Amino acid sequence: MEDVWIMDSGSSRHMTGHRKWFSSLNPVTTKEYITFRDNGQDKVLGVGSVSLSAKLSLREVAFVRNLGFNLVSVSQLLDEGFEVMTSYPGELLHMDTVGPARVALVNGKWYVLVVVDDFSRFSWVFFMEFKDEAFGFVRDLVLRLRNESHKAMRAIHSDNGGEFRNSHFKNFCRDLGLEHQFSSPYTPPQNGVVERKNRTLVEMARMMLDEHRTPRRFWAEAVNTACYIANRIFLRAFLGKTSYELRFGRQPSVKHLRAFGCMCFVLKEAGHLDKFESRCLDGIFLGYASSSRAFCVWVLEAKQVVETCDVSFDETMPCTNPAFELSGDDEEGTPSLRMRKVR
Repeated sequence: MEDVWIMDSGSSRHMTGHRKWFSSLNPVTTKEYITFRDNGQDKVLGVGSVSLSAKLSLREVAFVRNLGFNLVSVSQLLDEGFEVMTSYPGELLHMDTVGPARVALVNGKWYVLVVVDDFSRFSWVFFMEFKDEAFGFVRDLVLRLRNESHKAMRAIHSDNGGEFRNSHFKNFCRDLGLEHQFSSPYTPPQNGVVERKNRTLVEMARMMLDEHRTPRRFWAEAVNTACYIANRIFLRAFLGKTSYELRFGRQPSVKHLRAFGCMCFVLKEAGHLDKFESRCLDGIFLGYASSSRAFCVWVLEAKQVVETCDVSFDETMPCTNPAFELSGDDEEGTPSLRMRKVR
């Protein structure tokens, strides 16, 4: 095994027991020991640089004479700005929570759970009243993805937040044979995949709310729509395909995409309508249904969100109906979105 380097997500640093790999090696000035899984220890004799190829050199590699393997530390690579790539969709999921939002939803939700597939960057968002609801959403998603593919899910990755580092996740991962990888405390770059996705979704949602001055109480609909769009239009740079195409194997349709917050008109159900009664209801477009090919519309008269296909849009016009006036949950009438990260 002396000519093989192993990617190790559990190793805190790069290390090898073979002197021949070092292009430079400096003795350590203080006593340092490596602790192994069986609680055994071995002394670090030196630290240096190793060149694995013309394009990849490892720095701060520990020389541990009795180590039988050459280990590349995933966490050290992430600290140095590298990205560790997976081979297929569903192999590794990154997850994080964002919130609380400054404005709660009608049903009392304050937090967003964001989950990102490492290979495709396909993303899911879930809305929570409390952060400890994260386990239920992750469990259901993992089980669904395992049923969708014959390829094994190998790991999930999160920070050290209490919503992730608990007995529910520990037992679940043990039962399914999943590795739960944690980033080091207070080091967001080690959870960079989902941290970047969080920023992208919040910025997209903020712009969509601003475009037609949509009230902030619809921030979740904006975030959900941002996720839906990002999965279908953003290219995975080095593969030249969208997240949707990488996950499902076909190009997504974008013909049905509409401007968030625009005025729309929902056809009334046929029934006992007066001959001269209006055949449609005024509404505001708030995104796409998650389990059907329908649009989500806030119906002004009913003051509720409905899912419907019988709708027409005026994407040039924001809603000016008094029934949609900004309520007290929008400070000074500004429909901006502000969310903060809580560890």
